Amino acid sequence: MKIMLVISALRNGGAERVVELLSHELSKNYEIETIYFEENQNHYKISGKLTHLDIYNQKGWLSKFSKFLKIRSYIKSAKPDIIITFMDQTNINVLIATAFMGKKIIATEHVSYDLLSSQIWRKIRNFSYRFCDALVVLSKRDKDYYSFVKHCEIIYNPLFMVENLAKISSNLGVNLAKKDKLILSVGRLEAVKGYELYLNALALVDKNLLKDYKIAIAGEGSQRQNLENLAKNLNLNIEFLGHIKSVETLYQRAEILVLPSLSEAFGNVLNEAAAYKVARISTPTAGAMEILSHRKDALIAKDFSPKALSECISEVLSDPNLKENLVKNINLTKFTPQNIISQWSELIGKLKGK
Repeated sequence: MKIMLVISALRNGGAERVVELLSHELSKNYEIETIYFEENQNHYKISGKLTHLDIYNQKGWLSKFSKFLKIRSYIKSAKPDIIITFMDQTNINVLIATAFMGKKIIATEHVSYDLLSSQIWRKIRNFSYRFCDALVVLSKRDKDYYSFVKHCEIIYNPLFMVENLAKISSNLGVNLAKKDKLILSVGRLEAVKGYELYLNALALVDKNLLKDYKIAIAGEGSQRQNLENLAKNLNLNIEFLGHIKSVETLYQRAEILVLPSLSEAFGNVLNEAAAYKVARISTPTAGAMEILSHRKDALIAKDFSPKALSECISEVLSDPNLKENLVKNINLTKFTPQNIISQWSELIGKLKGK
């Protein structure tokens, strides 16, 4: 049996991580081909055949229609038995391109359903998803929204990349060395990641609580200059690290992770940090509400205001016992790649038998 994985681009994100895991594990039993339409930044090791299908080499209105013909033609020649697509635009493109071909398609969503602000595109997405054989989402909130899809399942993102599978599986409970006084955030410097909210929250925290801590933000993006200016105006001493290739070294050092996102379907950094025994604080995104337990293994702000986030930060900084318990109660077993691939294999088996 042949399985085709289709993604717009291979950059750096949760969807790409799932592509890497699936290509690596499924290639043990199936023929695997991965198709991408745009760029490949070579962050991930993709197993099986890797194909660049350039569907955007024509300009103007013609490209909007020719892309469907190109996708359809290639899929017809490649003859996959099951197609797994990633992210809303790619899902829509493939579902339209394969209309009436009888292909079994699993669409996957890696953002919250409400992140797509255009009402027109939201209606197109929702209509097209009615024709997939299964839809994979990352939270109960999204599954409830997509109740109109005939088969919708929650399958989480795996904890780490392929080269770290054995390491993570064997070290989930390990005690790491003493931490630095470091408050860390990791993510793209874009509006949706909520860093403006975060800086305003830090400005509300008692300076005596922060005086012994370094604050670092790892990530790059279009908002960097604005955020650096805001930090300066708020008299905050924050180190903007830019893109960090090996963020694990920061997790090893950090005592606290703050994820201030305005929207997260999952929040990979929450689990990545947890694997390195970092106390976690998050805004109440769908992802945080799905994978964290408030006051048990993390703190979740009551709303998306600087005041609510500052209260969580202040509480962790002022209560060492709370911080210790949040770390002690971390359990990442259900996020191991072995568990994730088992769920994917079960879903593929269901479609294979139809």
